[in-house]
Amino acid sequence: MSFPHDHSHEGKNIDIDNHLKEERWVQFLTERASEAVMNIQNNSNSDSSEMSTDISTQNGHLNGDSQDDVKWMETLFHFIISTLKSGRSPCLLDVVVGLLYPVISLQETSTSNKDLSTLAKAAFELLKWRIFSEPHLQKAVSVILSSADDSNWRTRSATLTYLRTFMYRHTFILSKVEKQKIWRTVEKLLTDNQVEASSWLNPHLGQVREHAAAVLAGLMKGGDEDLAKDFRDRAYEQANIIQRKNKRNLSSGQTIASRHGAVLALVASVLSVPYDMPSWLPEHVTLLARFGGEPTPIKSTVTKAVAEFRRTHADTWNLQKDSFTEEQLEILADTSSSSSYFA
Repeated sequence: MSFPHDHSHEGKNIDIDNHLKEERWVQFLTERASEAVMNIQNNSNSDSSEMSTDISTQNGHLNGDSQDDVKWMETLFHFIISTLKSGRSPCLLDVVVGLLYPVISLQETSTSNKDLSTLAKAAFELLKWRIFSEPHLQKAVSVILSSADDSNWRTRSATLTYLRTFMYRHTFILSKVEKQKIWRTVEKLLTDNQVEASSWLNPHLGQVREHAAAVLAGLMKGGDEDLAKDFRDRAYEQANIIQRKNKRNLSSGQTIASRHGAVLALVASVLSVPYDMPSWLPEHVTLLARFGGEPTPIKSTVTKAVAEFRRTHADTWNLQKDSFTEEQLEILADTSSSSSYFA
């Protein structure tokens, strides 16, 4: 005697099994990629430092493992590139989002891994234009926030580069809370303590800090106006407090990084309106110019920002200078390398 077989129940079980297998596969790829990134970055740091013969011999096996990691990541980047170029990308977005961190963090590696960096940059260029919808968007934001707090300064800087495009592409679908988290994260990088670049950039100049200021200026141009105004007001207030203490010869109790960050916040506000002259701008750019007597890197930041303000407002300055008082024009003239411009 035969009994009827419940094919629908069996089909559901197969679907569940397939879904679990898919989740495990994605998790494996993500975890394996993160492990490979860490090994590659650690090996790059070892290559750039002086090591004794004994240590080099001891790490010989690790270097071999690192090369395996490089090859594995190159294959993974080829997979990401081919996925994003094909029509399969919507079906594999959960995988792509999970691999966002390796793409961001391997933009710059040691000179021995140029091919890997090239592939990472190629994947980066394709990925930064991709629009994510929920639930992938929430995961992407989480990866971005984590990458911006990464211990490697190159990863933090690459995250800022990615954020420029990401915010423009998602500005209408990000929630208010997500936007606020991203803004606060970028603001935090204004006081980044990155020192690794001091040997090949201007001495004591924080590359990540200035990068963050540039990103914030961009966000203020085309982002949420409420967030922009809130940031602009807070930037002016903080810089004004420091300046008042300077006048009274009082110590602000802040580190150079903190003071530089406060000035860079003001720079972001000023450079967010390259051709217009809103009512708040004269006070902001004048306050910025008052920091011209600060030590490096603040002084150079102020000089460059005022010069950029001068360049972008040159064509309409004869009309726009009427928005300034005589005192404000004198302060700008003292900071400018061409004082006659502000006469």
